[in-house]
Amino acid sequence: MTAQVFATVQRIASNLFQVPLRQIAPNSSPETIQAWDSIQQLNLVLALEQEFDVQFEPEELEQIHCIDDIVQLLENKVRFPS
Repeated sequence: MTAQVFATVQRIASNLFQVPLRQIAPNSSPETIQAWDSIQQLNLVLALEQEFDVQFEPEELEQIHCIDDIVQLLENKVRFPS
C-alpha cells in the first residue's frame, strides 16, 4: 500500500467521520467506525474523487468494505510518481 495514498485517505476519513487520525487503519470499516454509514460512505467517495481527480464506477463502489479497499482502488486508478 502506498503510504502517501493511505495517509491522504486516512486524513479525509478522519475529518469526515470526526474521529482521531489514529483510529483510521487499513482495516477500518463501517463495522469499526460508528459514523461510517451509507450517507457518509457517499460523502467519503465524493471527497476522494475530488482529492484524487478520479471517478469511481458503480461496480467499484460495491467493492469498498474498508479503508484498504479504497486505497487499492485508488492505486489502480491513479498513476503516482515513483
